Amino acid sequence: MLMTTKKAIKEIQNTFNINAIYAQRVFSLADKTNLLEDSGRIIDEKPKPFVKWVGGKRQLLAQFRLMNLYPPEKFDIKKGKYFEPFVGGGAVFFDLLPETAYLSDLNNELVITYNVIKNDVENLIKSLKKHKLDKDYFLKIRVQNPEKLSDLNTASRFIYLNRTCFNGMYRVNSRGGFNVPFGKYTNPLICDENNLRKASKALKNVEIKKQDYKEVLKKAKKGDFVYFDPPYYPVSKTASFTSYTFA
Repeated sequence: MLMTTKKAIKEIQNTFNINAIYAQRVFSLADKTNLLEDSGRIIDEKPKPFVKWVGGKRQLLAQFRLMNLYPPEKFDIKKGKYFEPFVGGGAVFFDLLPETAYLSDLNNELVITYNVIKNDVENLIKSLKKHKLDKDYFLKIRVQNPEKLSDLNTASRFIYLNRTCFNGMYRVNSRGGFNVPFGKYTNPLICDENNLRKASKALKNVEIKKQDYKEVLKKAKKGDFVYFDPPYYPVSKTASFTSYTFA
C-alpha cells in the first residue's frame, strides 16, 4: 500500500535520523536519489551493514546524497568500477550497489566474513542461530583463536562478538586477541537472516580481498569511483577505541 506524501516524509525522517526539512528535500529528490518508488513507497531492498563499525557512515547516507557526493555525471554505477579499500561496515557500498565493485580491508576476519556471507550465507545463518546471549558463553567464544577456525566459524564468531560486545567495538590486545568486554544488551539481533541474505545477493559479483589501499590505487582508472574512509587517527595513545587495523 502506497504512503501519502506526509507519511513518506515522516518515514524518511525516522529511517535516516534526519530532521523534517532534510526529509522533505530527500522526498523531493526521489527520482535522483533512488530512495523512493511509486510516489512515496520506500524501497526496502538494500541491505544494511551486517556489523556495527566505529566510524560507519550509515547515518550520513541521506546527507551524502543531498550533498551530491555520488554525482551520476561522474560515476555510472552500471558501467564504472567501484573501489572501497577501507570497507569496514560497507555502508556506502550497500547504499550505491554498483554493478562492479572491489572491496578490501586489512582486517582479515572482516574480509573472511564478507566472503562467507557472499558464498555460504545459509550455513552462516544456521551457525549464528546457535549462539547464546550469555556472558560466560561470550567469554568462551572470545578466547577462540580465529586462525584455528574454519572460515565459516570465523565469520560466525566475528558477527556474534560484534553484536554482543560493548558498543560493537573491534579491539585486540598486543597478542592479537579480541578483548572488548561483554555488552549489557537485553535482546541483540545476533542473526538478521533477512539482511544477511540481501547482503549475500549484493556481494555475488564483488571481489573482496585483504590488501593495502595502495594496491587499489594501481587498479583504479578514470571513470571509476574510489571511496576512501580511512581509520581515524587516535587522539591519544590511550584512545584504544580507535584501534582498527594497522598497515
